[in-house]
Amino acid sequence: MTNSHDASGRAVEDFLAEAEEIVDRLNADMVTLSDCADSGECDPDLLNAIFRGAHSLKGLAGMFGFTDIQGLAHNQENLLDALRLGKVALTGETMNVLFDAMELLATVVRGLGSNEDFSQPIADAAARLNACASATPVDAVSPLQKIGLPDKVINSLTEYEEHRLIENVKKRRTIYSIHASFNLMSFDQDLGEITDLLKTAGEVVSTLPSASATPESSIDFDILYGTDLDQSGVVALLDRESIDVHQFGAPLPEPAAGEVAPSPSAVPAVAAAGAPAVVGGDDQLSAKSMSQTVRVDIGKLDDLMNIVGELVLSHSTISALATRMRLEGFSSLAIELGKAAKGLERKLTELQKGVMEIRMIPVGQLFEKMARIVRKVSREQGKKVDLKMFGADTELDKLIIEDISDPMVHIIRNAIDHGLEPTDERVAAGKPERGTIRLSSYQKGNHVVIEVADDGRGFNIEKVKKKALEKGLIRTLEGVSDKDALDFIFLPGFSTADKVSELSGRGVGMDVVKNNIAAVSGMVDIESEFGKGSRIIITLPITLAIIKALLVSTAGRTYAIPITSVLETIIAEEQDILTVERKEVFQLRETTLPLVRLERFFDIDRRGELSENFYVVVVGVAEKRLGLVVDDLIGQQDIVIKSLGELFKGYRGISGAADLGDQRTILVLDVGGIIGEAFRSGV
Repeated sequence: MTNSHDASGRAVEDFLAEAEEIVDRLNADMVTLSDCADSGECDPDLLNAIFRGAHSLKGLAGMFGFTDIQGLAHNQENLLDALRLGKVALTGETMNVLFDAMELLATVVRGLGSNEDFSQPIADAAARLNACASATPVDAVSPLQKIGLPDKVINSLTEYEEHRLIENVKKRRTIYSIHASFNLMSFDQDLGEITDLLKTAGEVVSTLPSASATPESSIDFDILYGTDLDQSGVVALLDRESIDVHQFGAPLPEPAAGEVAPSPSAVPAVAAAGAPAVVGGDDQLSAKSMSQTVRVDIGKLDDLMNIVGELVLSHSTISALATRMRLEGFSSLAIELGKAAKGLERKLTELQKGVMEIRMIPVGQLFEKMARIVRKVSREQGKKVDLKMFGADTELDKLIIEDISDPMVHIIRNAIDHGLEPTDERVAAGKPERGTIRLSSYQKGNHVVIEVADDGRGFNIEKVKKKALEKGLIRTLEGVSDKDALDFIFLPGFSTADKVSELSGRGVGMDVVKNNIAAVSGMVDIESEFGKGSRIIITLPITLAIIKALLVSTAGRTYAIPITSVLETIIAEEQDILTVERKEVFQLRETTLPLVRLERFFDIDRRGELSENFYVVVVGVAEKRLGLVVDDLIGQQDIVIKSLGELFKGYRGISGAADLGDQRTILVLDVGGIIGEAFRSGV
């Protein structure tokens, strides 16, 4: 990379914290702008927001000395400025150039600190941006004189305001001058209210101070306004005194038969290189921060959470000491120590809750990134796709959201490439030509569910079963349910694609999706109806930091089961266990519950005989239920899950380890992984 200084250390960290937020916001706004380009109607405020974002990124990169990013953002800013001034038509091709530049910008930002050279891609992108930005519309007679707008008013407008006024005239809107007088003490609030009202029925083009009859107590403004309302409608909309509404001429007449109406999207491109970028000069100079938000490295929050976890363990030790002292006769000291332990517990609970809330972020941040993926892949595939998002306010642990980002990309890519049919095929099937992908999230108990649904062709269950038979995964098609068949999709190397594309069909992806989701103690399921679409359901724990766990023992080993997955516990006897198709089950009320003996699952050699009575811990994730057979229930305890590292990453049924505070370290069970393994292999 070409920078004025070495892209490393704290400078990169500080820049990334700000730049990532700007790039994500720009991508989300540009997806909306792309829809505007398709419809031909564009919100000028949206275009201005994107322009300001590119300008901010350029300034930020310049401040940190990242000259390549600064140059790319500057060229992008030039094109956006030409768009907002009406010098360039907002077309699909222009949007493609902007999207390609934005994707490259995100890649360059992520590549900071690496040795990768982006000089040539940046030069190519800059050339495309400049080629678009150098286009100007054909000279035409300004329509402003046709509606009787005085030169005095025209001369008071900025270039951008004049462009917006012309756009309103071309849309045959009536142009009004609204003169309003406000009290000096509250004019800012009153003016804001009037502006918001006017925007509901038209566009506020310009707002300028005007001479007041009583300058010592009031201030006047002239508002230039374009709307489809007549004069009485504008007066009724504002419904207040001290306002004068003046109309400038009549709207332009409808074009005669065969005459093409002037439209910015129909303007041909003619070169006008070298247009300077407009720096936003409307912002007031201030050193005060605009928000009360402080960015915190997630690593620091992890360290803080670990400290809280250690304090939780220390509290457990103090409570145990108080109990022991009381039993040994130190009653008065034990009571005082017990009270102190209770007070410490309350404060620790508040501290733990506060740290947890800091780690939680809305799923909408992940959904906005997926919107960019949908746009990119649909363009590559030549498919028309609408993305609908629901439940974006649902919150998840920041680290869990980061860990499922790649699996979500896999799912979205497969949904577009593999699930949604080509346009002609959809139309022939009686479907809308635009496919739909729905992203939704909601909280379910102590878990968060994320669903990715499409209205495509769905999975051909019979084809999946035949493929499984060919690969030797099953011996016969008899007795294989549709649900079991869909589980084959998650096996390594399994694919039903007739041809291999760059995105899917290689049998790589869905097994990675399942493994990555299982790594955060989550589960993934598929529901599909052939010809109508598919739904991927991801069930995740809200957090993996400090959790309450049920401690159990079996064959002399102690394990922790996250309490969020425990539904109930039952005392049972050997005679209560039934065998159905060589699998142990337990009759729980009206349902048959599959059983897993932990000692057999982990292949532990038991010393001594199994007691007559044992416990069944009923656990569940999503809609699946399982009974874990253990020797004893020790009790509940707050634990901090620690990673076992890469060496133990492949061990099934284990999500991490935890310190009990008495010099013992135990394993924490991955309930989702155990359920998945049990239902797949019949353990």
